[in-house]
Amino acid sequence: MIFLNMASEAESQALHDLTQRAVGRVAQRAWMVLWSIEQISVIEIAARLHCRPKTVRKWLRRYQRGGAQALSDLPHPGRPTTETAVTRQAVFTQLNQPPSCSGYICAIWTVATLCQHLAARCGLRLSRWKVRQLLLTLRYRFTRPRVSPRRVDPRRDEIHQQIGRKIAEVSAETAVLIEDETDIRLFPILRRMWQRINEQVRLQAPLQNEKRTVFGTINIHTGEVFHRIFSRKRTLEMIAFLEALRLHYGGRPVLVILDHASIHKSHALKEWLSQHRQLELIYLPRYGGHQDNPIEKLWWHLKGYAAANRCCRSMAELISIVERYFAQLTPEKVIQLVA
Repeated sequence: MIFLNMASEAESQALHDLTQRAVGRVAQRAWMVLWSIEQISVIEIAARLHCRPKTVRKWLRRYQRGGAQALSDLPHPGRPTTETAVTRQAVFTQLNQPPSCSGYICAIWTVATLCQHLAARCGLRLSRWKVRQLLLTLRYRFTRPRVSPRRVDPRRDEIHQQIGRKIAEVSAETAVLIEDETDIRLFPILRRMWQRINEQVRLQAPLQNEKRTVFGTINIHTGEVFHRIFSRKRTLEMIAFLEALRLHYGGRPVLVILDHASIHKSHALKEWLSQHRQLELIYLPRYGGHQDNPIEKLWWHLKGYAAANRCCRSMAELISIVERYFAQLTPEKVIQLVA
């Protein structure tokens, strides 16, 4: 039976420090030594720590040979890491140029393609798991890209400043709105979803892909959403929407911020506006409506939440779902989405 002798004051202090500061098993080993010094049997110590007596004897002998320092884990060399500064730089360099620069037909890098390329061209044999971890470390995410206009309005900053000054100058009772339109279609929008392996969900396509247009505005001060759904997107529908908007806000002046779509600048619309001075239109910079108009985020959320991967039997059913979406939409949620 093993019982350890009384440790010196310095050694006793080192053991007590291990019980309070060391992590996990090292603290348990220190308790093994302290209890053995108190003449507690190996069997009792093993029962207290829920381990085998053989383990207790092993660490008591280690302590006898090397003191408190011998209770720590020995270094484990293990497999050398494959993540080096050279590896990170190689992955980063390849991701910042399209695969076509290296002679590939594919348009985007996938983890599998990147692994093959790094092995063939750079001599770096990395697993797919390791490449995926490097991508996450380099702050890359597998998401959808966004279409960008070829041209940029040279007066973009100036126009933004003009819009800001206009909003600041309007009276307190003026409703400042951001307007845009989006199309909803009977054909389902395909988005990622959870599916069982080898059991891919089949969405039945409609015989005819009907379409409707949602006209909508967001009040930038209150987050209120006003919308109407029309069968087409023409100047006639735009005037009907503005008429409904004018009636909704009663006699209050309304400032509407919108893009340069043709239905927003037609002669018929300008003539109608000349007879309804309550409404004033102000235009965003050219070529960047999707980037500058925050209501686009609301449309994205609408299609992802209400229409994605959903097969509706009729357009009436889809419109009912969209109306339910707007009915349960709160101003707080709207501000959170477009902020």
